[in-house]
Amino acid sequence: MQPGQLVETYKFWDVATLWAKERLESDVVVARALARGVIVDGLRFQSADPAWIKAERSLKGYPYVGYAAVPDAPPVLLRIEALEHLLAVVRSAAAPSREILHAEFVRRVDFGTWLVTARQSLPSFWFAAHERPV
Repeated sequence: MQPGQLVETYKFWDVATLWAKERLESDVVVARALARGVIVDGLRFQSADPAWIKAERSLKGYPYVGYAAVPDAPPVLLRIEALEHLLAVVRSAAAPSREILHAEFVRRVDFGTWLVTARQSLPSFWFAAHERPV
């Protein structure tokens, strides 16, 4: 088992970079695919983890919005700037920005679920061989 396979969450650009390296593609191409996954397919990237939000300390610094790409799916919590940028990447072919998407993260289970739903193979940077069907 590789150390990366023990990680529970990765940031947006970490996934784009690691997956691009494994697929021998540009990280921009992979970032576009991830953006489409978030906006269209229901890939659950988030800007803040609801489990760590304290009622007495509201979300400070950025305005946030709940977003669900798929009906009946629980919403994710995204910074409005990140959601607007992801929408622009998907709808207007804007270039994915490392600066704007710096805080967004995905949990391993959510990424795996999306890949299975999208009928894509699980990448080895995050999933062990026994988890990946042949």
